[in-house]
Amino acid sequence: MYDLGIRRQYRPDMISLQIQMYQLSRLLHDYHRGLYNHFEEHEICPSLYAAPWFLTLFASQFPLGFVSRLFDFVFAQGTEVIFKVALCLLNTDGADNGKGDGHDISKQLHAYEVEYHVLQDEMLDTGPPPDDSERLDKLEKTNTQLKKQNMDLLEKLQVARQKIQSLETSVDSFLSRESKMKHMIRALEQERAAYQKTIERMRSCLPPDALTDVEMTQIKTGPNGKAKTAAKKP
Repeated sequence: MYDLGIRRQYRPDMISLQIQMYQLSRLLHDYHRGLYNHFEEHEICPSLYAAPWFLTLFASQFPLGFVSRLFDFVFAQGTEVIFKVALCLLNTDGADNGKGDGHDISKQLHAYEVEYHVLQDEMLDTGPPPDDSERLDKLEKTNTQLKKQNMDLLEKLQVARQKIQSLETSVDSFLSRESKMKHMIRALEQERAAYQKTIERMRSCLPPDALTDVEMTQIKTGPNGKAKTAAKKP
């Protein structure tokens, strides 16, 4: 893969991929003029449909069996096989079938690569027109503002996430306290029920006369256990 130069298309500038897209566009112009004109009319550039083919060697959109056979051809004949397969896929109507399959395609690819570099050098030498320069300045200012807005939104999002995390922690704490209180209430209710059963058993063991005396004593002492005092007559 290194000798074939495929790794160059994964660099950050992706210059190799841009050259491949230009080469494919020129091959379409030479071998499938009708399809090329159709794409140009609708402003469909090769990077919109062919970039995944070159970046993944068709693995992202085709079965592995097809891709494995393609790898065999690439290792045997070089990267020009990718262009031939792309042209065959684009030539769905079968017109001009067989064009582009000869040995001249390698020479054409080399010529198109040189042509691409020449065009790039001319664009760098001439520079953008004044209107384009102003437009680029506006776009840069807009991008700067958008980046600043994105940073502000990210900061607000981070603050909101921290608040949400704090609230979730508080909710967990409240739920834990509520669970503990429920356990305490349940334990107290069980203890109260046990005391009531004990009192009932003790009452059942007392004779009726003693039970009556106990009830009279409870009436005289009151619920707080203190003896009631008789009210003085005036």
